[in-house]
Amino acid sequence: MTSVVLVHGWGYDAGVWDALRARLDPALRVATLDWGFFGAPATVPPAPSFPEPVIAVGHSLGALWWLVQADIPWRRLLCINGFPRFTEAADYAPAVAPRVLARMQAQFAHAPAAVLADFHARCGGHAPAGAPDVERLAAGLAALADWDGRAALAARRADVFALAGTGDPIVPAAMSALAFSGGHLATVDAPGHLLPLTHAGLCAQWIERLAA
Repeated sequence: MTSVVLVHGWGYDAGVWDALRARLDPALRVATLDWGFFGAPATVPPAPSFPEPVIAVGHSLGALWWLVQADIPWRRLLCINGFPRFTEAADYAPAVAPRVLARMQAQFAHAPAAVLADFHARCGGHAPAGAPDVERLAAGLAALADWDGRAALAARRADVFALAGTGDPIVPAAMSALAFSGGHLATVDAPGHLLPLTHAGLCAQWIERLAA
């Protein structure tokens, strides 16, 4: 049985996958990782419990997590609204200016609820239920600032696939084109940053295609 592991992005929880999971072939073994941004964190089973490398799926920060972590071997990776690095560098532009993320981190330290509300509105208006865990969310912002998965992407480029929205306000089309240049990038004519919710059927089709 093919295993699929789903990892959500910053500011959300595993519920972002609900509509997509309902559309997946029941023959697939599906597990999720929850960062605990809005409740107790829940991790996927340990790597030895998977009989073979998984089909890895990450939304936004979740895609970056797959590229920088080494605990769960994966056969193919689907990055949805994702990136191998979030902020600009001397050899990586256009992306998010470091000062923009630094300002968001500073604002979050003083008014986390306001920053979350603004972020969810920009993403497309969907917000998780439950009280936010400010400490875990702050750590997630730090990961966006620090993590760089470009080397891992380069090493596994043939196994990495990306779905990007043309109207994504968090990861603009030019950033996606840079991030996955020379690889497998498909664009969707869609606003917002939540393709797993707004285009659940399409995302499920891609996962099943990679798992086949």
